[in-house]
Amino acid sequence: MTGSVAAPFGLDQASGLRRMFGASPQRWDLVLLPALRSALPADALALRARALAEFAAGTLLVDAARANVALALGMRLRYDLEHVLAGDCDTADACVAAGDALWVLPAARAMDLAFVDERHALRVAQAIDLLAADMRQITLVLPAARAGWIRNMAGPARFDQVLIPVSQGGEASTAVLTAVRQAMSEAQIDTFHLLFLGMGDAAAGRLLSGMAAIAKRHFGATLLAAPPLAGAGPAAARVHVARRSVEI
Repeated sequence: MTGSVAAPFGLDQASGLRRMFGASPQRWDLVLLPALRSALPADALALRARALAEFAAGTLLVDAARANVALALGMRLRYDLEHVLAGDCDTADACVAAGDALWVLPAARAMDLAFVDERHALRVAQAIDLLAADMRQITLVLPAARAGWIRNMAGPARFDQVLIPVSQGGEASTAVLTAVRQAMSEAQIDTFHLLFLGMGDAAAGRLLSGMAAIAKRHFGATLLAAPPLAGAGPAAARVHVARRSVEI
């Protein structure tokens, strides 16, 4: 590994977000959650959603991974996207405001059915597109194992960035690299951003070094340092995958 791990989310957060939203009338983010679960991604995603909402006229977070982001935002939602598709409630009952410019839509049950039923997968994609039409920032949270579903939404080109949270723990490196490989093979995604959660530069650097060794040993990838992602989160690094190499 060369270079250094990206700096934590710091004083330049506001300027980074202004640059992001100044470049595009609408932005789509895809967050892929590795199989390893903890409460930390929900808290981090909630904070990130609030920060994005401050700079976007309308921000929609679609939780299709049971990440409990609504709970982290202090909300207990009764309905979800599947209730809407089944005709059990109105869209406004499931897509609930978490602030002046932030809405949250639970969609894990709908995604469960979409994953086994191609027609339902298209219905879910169409429903999300409809809800997103008037939004400026849309964040879709998916299990990494289901990254291939995004083909129903015109493929990975729809997304401005793909993020993978990285938490601390002995299995974190393997879980994240598995998520990268799943996204590469099932959704043809080749560019990612890793969000190192709950750790500073030193801890993130140690974890990144371990991931480099695992990547080299298991699927011939090379991990290299790259510039940080402005406005991405606590500690972030860009990942590019090309010709069996990974650039972080």
